[in-house]
Amino acid sequence: MGRRLGIIAAALLLACSFAHAENVTVGVFAPSAPFPSTTARVDLASRLGDHLGKALGGTGTGRVYARAGDFGAAVKSGEIKIALVDAAYLSGQGGYTVIAGAVLRGGETTQGWQLIAKSGKTIGDLKGKKLIVPTNGGRETDFVMNVMLGGEVARDHFSKIEAAPDTASALAALGLGRADVAVVPVGVDLPAGASTIFTLPAIAGPVLVTYGGVSAAQRQTLATAAAGFKGDGIVGGFRGDGDGVRAIARRYGVAIKRGVLAVPAVRLVVGDLVEGRSFTIERTPPVTFTLAPR
Repeated sequence: MGRRLGIIAAALLLACSFAHAENVTVGVFAPSAPFPSTTARVDLASRLGDHLGKALGGTGTGRVYARAGDFGAAVKSGEIKIALVDAAYLSGQGGYTVIAGAVLRGGETTQGWQLIAKSGKTIGDLKGKKLIVPTNGGRETDFVMNVMLGGEVARDHFSKIEAAPDTASALAALGLGRADVAVVPVGVDLPAGASTIFTLPAIAGPVLVTYGGVSAAQRQTLATAAAGFKGDGIVGGFRGDGDGVRAIARRYGVAIKRGVLAVPAVRLVVGDLVEGRSFTIERTPPVTFTLAPR
């Protein structure tokens, strides 16, 4: 009887283990990743979920999030414990551990950005224009003005800075005339009539992270599995660490501009100071300091 109970208990534990594994969901919130369509984004999420789920001993699914609020709610509820997330969004968050950075086009974990428009040749020509950029959770203005433009342009230079659901949507808005300027990653097909005004700094792309409830052993397993993941033309694989996220976080701060401090190399010699000068002290008669008696 005792042996039978032991077998039943072991079976229940095994069943629970697999039930947990089957519920592994890998979230994807990477609006800036230049997927050509939502279908391509969903396909990458599905394959990544399946790959990481198998690594943990069961199955997994991928789920794409279009809004930062929905993604944040899923993380808070514990529904999402593994995710592929834009580094620009993560730089303002906490409570995660970076597993690896996504390898993008060109074999790098960083991606270049560009400012594009249908008219104008310089940043001055774009004054008062409406700008659109892929969303990063509500910090789009700081992203454009500080991270991308380095605080070199006045914050009221553009009439408005709006968030698009993703890079493809930002490009579509520019093409349809719903925006005059766009800040998007390089390597994308530009709308008809649009051109690159100038290139912007390259920053870290999406990174693979875990949230609470994932053990150190599981993180190691996920890191090994991520290194062997074969993706697509947008996210080819994973490698690296979280340095890129920290670098973006530093750029969000307003840069303090100071003028150049020029210190002349002056060598003072006492002889040069006293040459040609007279230092005779004229004596004052003592009676000057007295009063006549009354």
